[in-house]
Amino acid sequence: MHTQSGSSPSLLGVLAQIGGAILGGLVLAPLLALGVSQVLVLMGLAQQLGMGLLSVQVFMAIIGFGAGAGFGAALAGRLMSQPGNMWLAVASGAVTAVLVILVIGLLRIGGLGGMLWAGLLLALAAAVGGYNLRLGR
Repeated sequence: MHTQSGSSPSLLGVLAQIGGAILGGLVLAPLLALGVSQVLVLMGLAQQLGMGLLSVQVFMAIIGFGAGAGFGAALAGRLMSQPGNMWLAVASGAVTAVLVILVIGLLRIGGLGGMLWAGLLLALAAAVGGYNLRLGR
């Protein structure tokens, strides 16, 4: 993997991508969290989870934010006529969110609040970085 020189994004383009990523993440995060919780309610699993349902919703919100950040960054990048890879942005945001959930959960640091903030910030950076990453051939 390497980045192509000469086609680096402008500062305004990156700022637009960050704004788009935040907006996209804020749209998809609650949709995924509420959607998954509704599925769990319909399946009759929500009562068994009890307060664990809140943890599931936070996990899904973090993953939804990562994926939505990728879509938002890609949309903003394309509106600014900057080349990039939408699917890499979505995947890197979502995978980073999953990794944050796993690592912070396994290390038992920060609780849900720490996991939420670390997940949002790292997924945002990964989504914007993933959009601007150029894969060599």
